[in-house]
Amino acid sequence: MKKDNLENIISDLSSKLLDMATDICWNKIRRNCQYILSEIDENQGENFFERAKIRKRVNEQKKPKSLKEIVMDLNLIYENLYDINLYIYNAKRNETIIEIRYFLKTSHTKDYYPVIKNNESMLHCKVAMPPYHIEGKKFDVNWELGGFRHEINMMWSKMNRKKI
Repeated sequence: MKKDNLENIISDLSSKLLDMATDICWNKIRRNCQYILSEIDENQGENFFERAKIRKRVNEQKKPKSLKEIVMDLNLIYENLYDINLYIYNAKRNETIIEIRYFLKTSHTKDYYPVIKNNESMLHCKVAMPPYHIEGKKFDVNWELGGFRHEINMMWSKMNRKKI
């Protein structure tokens, strides 16, 4: 990934992410995208669910930005980017908010940093799957935001696990 084509790369990766989500989620995924940035902090929260609650609370305070604005923000930290992950944060009626989570090279241990300091950033797009997901069944892409449907599905999932 080169700094001068970062906008095209993020745009292409966003398109792939939206295609993936369209295939496995029942939501109508809009191609009108806005972005938020989040640094991956592995010291935040004791487990996945706690980290998700913290991330949601922090993300609710962020104002989504255009692709051009987000690329300008990424360019400021470009040399220190180790890993970039695109997720759908919220698929709304008129737009889709994509969260770009990044991990910095300097966040690694002092022993590992010299090994990776000259590496190019890794890029990924991922659709988070709920713990109650059943293979072959579509699910709500917004499940991480919570809500009544998510709580019911979690309850059913817990009840079914106890039966096994």
